[in-house]
Amino acid sequence: MSLWKEWRIWLFIFIVLGSIAAISPNPWARGVVVKYVEKDSPFFGEIMPGEIITSVNGKTIERASDLIEFENYTGMVRVFHNGRLTLKEVNRNLGIEVRDVGFSNLNLGMDLIGGTRVLLVPEYEEGMNESEKALLVDRIISTLQTRMNVYGLREINFQPVTDIEGNRYVQIEMAGASKREIDELLERQGKFEAYIPRVIKFENKTGRLEIGDKNYTATLIDGNVSINGKLLGVNDTIELEKIEFKVWNITNESCVLAGKVFTSEDIKYVYFDPQHAYIRRFGNGYEFSFQILISDEGARRFANVTEDIPIEIDPKTGESYLEQRIYLFLDNVPMDSLRISASLAGKAYSTPVITGGGSTREDALRNMRRLQSIL
Repeated sequence: MSLWKEWRIWLFIFIVLGSIAAISPNPWARGVVVKYVEKDSPFFGEIMPGEIITSVNGKTIERASDLIEFENYTGMVRVFHNGRLTLKEVNRNLGIEVRDVGFSNLNLGMDLIGGTRVLLVPEYEEGMNESEKALLVDRIISTLQTRMNVYGLREINFQPVTDIEGNRYVQIEMAGASKREIDELLERQGKFEAYIPRVIKFENKTGRLEIGDKNYTATLIDGNVSINGKLLGVNDTIELEKIEFKVWNITNESCVLAGKVFTSEDIKYVYFDPQHAYIRRFGNGYEFSFQILISDEGARRFANVTEDIPIEIDPKTGESYLEQRIYLFLDNVPMDSLRISASLAGKAYSTPVITGGGSTREDALRNMRRLQSIL
């Protein structure tokens, strides 16, 4: 039988060619990859991590070591990155950390390209048993994963580890990263905000918004809306009854104002103990519930914004909910939205219960941990 007629040979050749294509080798790759830009760098906000720097002050940059001569440079610096030229005045510090460009699409781990491994020591409350300590570690990992996903850093690995004495830690691994990068990520404080939209419907270009015991007239003017003497466009804000409202949308028929009811400062406590946070069987799946403690001011804002929102009935469960949801944001990134029970409309509850679910107990637990970490 001819060698070239043997199907296994053709299969082998196809697999080899497919593997080469997937790796996408590029031995002619030029430049260096930006890993990190310091906050006090003149290039902060101009050059982003992941971009390719190909030249500095006219010098071709082929590897990370080519930037050494610019470490103590003072004067105007011209950086060509991702096809763009950025000029900045530098005083002895570029503030840019880079690595060599890879020759393929292979995502190498820490053992091959280096990186940072960090162990975090949780702060346990006095009297915690082993089960409670394990739960705390899981909460820390869930919170860190949520924060890192917001920043688009999904390549960071978190896992619980235990030493020979039984002490529990959170291990963080980030290939190709420096300790400084991880330190800054851990120090970031996520900005939490919760909005509830109010819809103003126009008739003859005029609508009405009721907040608490006050009524406000909204007038449509050339694609903008005028409220309380202030002309607003999309994404503009206005304060009404000590509540910040943001314009989400404007059409000829209606305007959507989103009231900021909660911020990070309003979330005083998120309960994790079994008395206030639990999962139960519900229908064909599982339902989770956990309680939070809200500031009095946050509870007041919630009551004023929800007081006049219409009610709808869920045809599947028969439960009554407000027509509008509450939308959760972390660092301006939408994370989730929750339905609001009709019984909460206009009520200033300081200890509301958050509910949700999942098809399996594991799904419900994961969803609950994610929401708890956002708050």
